[in-house]
Amino acid sequence: MATRHEQTPEHKKAHEIAEEALDKAAEGDPRKARELIEEAKRLDPKIGEEMSREAAEEQKQADRYVDKSDK
Repeated sequence: MATRHEQTPEHKKAHEIAEEALDKAAEGDPRKARELIEEAKRLDPKIGEEMSREAAEEQKQADRYVDKSDK
């Protein structure tokens, strides 16, 4: 369940920008990725913590998928 903070327009916009930053990093544009993450942090200073949690959860899911595929 989303918290009040996660429902604010600022948080939602920061989340969108942080997702775009991840895309830019994956495309090989670390400079643009850094610019976008800094913009996201200006909108919502807590966005870095959330994105770290999301990345860790996605990594766990990927690891479980790989483990199942190996069997």
